[in-house]
This record gives sequence, C-alpha cells and structure tokens, in this order.
Amino acid sequence: MQLHITGENVDIKPLDEGSIDRVKGWYLDYDTYGFATGRKSIGNALNESLNSFAVGVYTKNGVLIGLITGEFKREKETILWIRTFLIDKAWHRKKFGTRAFNLLCKHAAEHMYVKRIYLSVSAENAAGINFWTKMGMTCVKTVETNERENNGKILIFEKVLRP
Repeated sequence: MQLHITGENVDIKPLDEGSIDRVKGWYLDYDTYGFATGRKSIGNALNESLNSFAVGVYTKNGVLIGLITGEFKREKETILWIRTFLIDKAWHRKKFGTRAFNLLCKHAAEHMYVKRIYLSVSAENAAGINFWTKMGMTCVKTVETNERENNGKILIFEKVLRP
C-alpha cells in the first residue's frame, strides 16, 4: 500500500531507492534505534502486503528524517497498527515526530476511516513511553515476554481517533 501525505512541515511518502541505505543504517544502529525498530531485520520491516506500508518521513526540503511502517486492519472496525515509528536522532526534539504522527492520525481518520491506532513499546523504553503518552496514547495492555531486553514486558498503547 502506498501512502502519500502532504503536511505543512513534513511529508509522509514512499521511500525512494536512494533512501534504502539510510534506512539500513537505522536498522543496524541497535544502540540508538533498537527500541524503534524492534530489533527486526530491515527485510521484515519493509516487506509490504496488501494493507501494510513502509514510508519515509521527509522534511519539506526532501530530506529523509524518519520511517513509519504499519498495517491497516479490519476487525469490528478499521484500526492502524504502527510497527515502526522512527525519527533520526539528529531531528529529535524538533517536533518532527509529533508533526508526522499527527499528520498520519489525521489522514488515517479522514481517508482510511481508522477509529483506533495501536502500537507496542518496550517497558524499558522510557523515552518512547513519554512520547506516546504526550501524543494522547494510553497503555491498554501489558504483555509478558521472555525477552530480556524488554525487561520481560511489552506495553500496548492505543489512541482513539473516532468514537
């Protein structure tokens, strides 16, 4: 699935061939981006199916500064599951993550009729938990795991876009 979303400060659009090396770099930098990538391989992250997507977050100058992957699912209602939400560390604390997430939410609600957005966060990822809470998401479930790097817990966050 291809997403093309134009915003006031950022654009969300398909990755171009020149961007793949940058994305690979993020996936190989586990220390910086391990929580955001879920320590998955880049092949798994960029593998798209009919309802999934992998898009870049770009500045208005066309600079790739982030990656969002996810999937639209239809259960009782349409939901969006975000698998990866990553902003390059050079662009942290400059509101680009906030703007990209808000742009994605608006588009998902208005054009895809999404009612809820879900994502998972490692219980050890304090910065991620803080960011998603500021974005209006709430923890709705804790999942116990056998993974040591997550301290044995994954938190499921939800944002209701439309009742």
